[in-house]
Amino acid sequence: MTTDLLDRKLERAFAHLDADDNGVIDEKDMIALGSRLLTALSEPADSPKAAEVFRGLTDFWVDLFNELGVGQDQKLTPVQYRDGMTRLYKDGGPAYDRSFRPMMKAILTVVDTNGDGHISPEEFHKAQLAFDTRLEPAAADTLFARIDKNHDGYLSVDELLDAVREYYTGDDEDAPGNLLFGEL
Repeated sequence: MTTDLLDRKLERAFAHLDADDNGVIDEKDMIALGSRLLTALSEPADSPKAAEVFRGLTDFWVDLFNELGVGQDQKLTPVQYRDGMTRLYKDGGPAYDRSFRPMMKAILTVVDTNGDGHISPEEFHKAQLAFDTRLEPAAADTLFARIDKNHDGYLSVDELLDAVREYYTGDDEDAPGNLLFGEL
């Protein structure tokens, strides 16, 4: 069972994944997401980081399809996506650590464009553009500050992974991660 908050967050996430805006997500949408991220963050498509991103997206996709027993069309509707995400990841469990966290860690490694182990506000803004969040710069700055738990002016991969976990699994109305893709 999901909460209204989690449902709204998963609906927003679905919209970001549905790259061709046809009401379903499929393998083409996952490839488009990876390509959009790499382009926005100036990561060469043939780099080891890019390979890790696509491997992470594929593992996530396979886990989700296996959980749902998706048929021949290999497409997910918003309801299927919400149900699969909730069953696999809501409580964190082994599936989260097996496929979702590694995918997000690979993506965040690409977001760290200079490889210094921290996400700067500029890198964070680029990632927001890649996810097509349409956040105004001031809103992105506010979100960045809320996620930056130690207030050092950078986001560690762990801080962002915590925010991602809050977004995809949490039902705390006040969690900073809820704003990962903008106001709900």
